[in-house]
Amino acid sequence: MFLRYTYIVTVAFLALLFTDKSAKTHLAQSKNEIKHHIKVHHPGKGQNNIEDAVLVEVKGKNNLPVSYYMDVESVICYENLCKIVPVRIIWNTIGEYQKYELAEGVALEKYEGEPYAEEDYSKTQKILLDGDSPFKSIRIDEILTTVKSHDIVDAVAGETLLELNEEDTVHGASLTCYTLWHWAHGPVVDKIKEVTASNFSSKEYVAYLNSGNRQKQLFAIAQLENKKIYTKNVLVALEKQTLAANELIRSSIQYLEKSEPTVYTSTLKTFLQEGNDVLSVASLQSLLNSKVPVTSNYVTSLSKLLSKEVTYQEVTLFIRLLKQQKNALYSTELVANFIPLLQKDILISRNVYWFLQDQNLTASQKNTLASFAKKHKNQL
Repeated sequence: MFLRYTYIVTVAFLALLFTDKSAKTHLAQSKNEIKHHIKVHHPGKGQNNIEDAVLVEVKGKNNLPVSYYMDVESVICYENLCKIVPVRIIWNTIGEYQKYELAEGVALEKYEGEPYAEEDYSKTQKILLDGDSPFKSIRIDEILTTVKSHDIVDAVAGETLLELNEEDTVHGASLTCYTLWHWAHGPVVDKIKEVTASNFSSKEYVAYLNSGNRQKQLFAIAQLENKKIYTKNVLVALEKQTLAANELIRSSIQYLEKSEPTVYTSTLKTFLQEGNDVLSVASLQSLLNSKVPVTSNYVTSLSKLLSKEVTYQEVTLFIRLLKQQKNALYSTELVANFIPLLQKDILISRNVYWFLQDQNLTASQKNTLASFAKKHKNQL
């Protein structure tokens, strides 16, 4: 028969546990803390269940946040059948889960009252660190087991009905893993990002952009976009880091697309002139989809990139950009920059040939085009 727990840790006990300064616990309070009273939803408590919670922001010496924590229940349990103990979840400044802590003398338990072994604690930590854990898509009713005892049907924390890999759960504690994972990776994360952003000026965002930490960089770009910050120091840092990391390209261009036209076009010009082919393709795609007008001088300056080792996709996108413009943008210099591409592989050169056919060419350029057509007549 299943062991049943009929008690819940009382509010008074929790208050004593977390505030008694004489108690030697792992949940010591910091002096520089700000409490944020928030509304949160945990999927284990029903779709429409919204509850009050306290998110604590821990400040550093510079009065900026250094971490966050929240004290939560270890397990979602119905009918008071589980032993519920408080667990502290700790995040960094961008909402990434770091670790969990228990007060001294408090232990987690498995199904039927079996205590956590030492390795179960480290395994739980590993599970909570995994943002793509299977618990992300598991429903609580797939973990609960229905048991009938004394004509009463109860839902208790049994073994999950799903087949999880051994490394994905703690045997006998799937409900605890589920509960804590959703606290660690739930809507609290967005609140943490919001609070951190409210503390930041452009100086802090530049520091995050230059940190080398990919998640901090992406956080900075997303918040800069939300706040519409386009200061010179931010743009310099953004250019430098985007040129160095393909992982930032999508976010950076999305951010720039919401800037002033001059900022947008000048930064994309830098990307096209100094970036690799991945960044060039993304920049050209953005210009194609943008409603920002470009001048003849602008596309002429971009045509200089044709002198480097361009790809078929870059050439194709650039020609599409030229063709979609309504004004006469094709300067003599721009056309001249296309001529050397007739010496490239047939995929590129054929595309260039079709483009040049419709342009005003010099006599020399017409002869070059005619020679190309004669040489590749079977491929045109």
